[in-house]
Amino acid sequence: MVLIAFPFIAQGQTERKRRPALVVQADRYNRRRTAVVIAAITGATPAHLLPCKVPVAQHSPQGKQAGLRLDSVIDCQTIATVPREEIVARLGTLSPDLMRQVDEALKDALGLATVAREP
Repeated sequence: MVLIAFPFIAQGQTERKRRPALVVQADRYNRRRTAVVIAAITGATPAHLLPCKVPVAQHSPQGKQAGLRLDSVIDCQTIATVPREEIVARLGTLSPDLMRQVDEALKDALGLATVAREP
């Protein structure tokens, strides 16, 4: 989890809003690239969540480990690639269980099916 000025589109213009985001790029690529792939995190928690969104309660063990200040939703349909130097701060990490949920949400958002591979 990082703090960054996340890009978004408003009235046909690209704007930025400082917010937490989750780095969703594989660690092996993070070390070699000057850009990172991130998913937006929002404090807006709708009553019904789509499969591409993962809720994280602020006071839960996962929310505390992530460094969240509000009940939040990781929005895996809102992703961006940004220069690494735009990261303002590191906030925390996600548990392996929550990362598995994010992986499934990314698959849903990107239309990726799990394909069984032959040995």
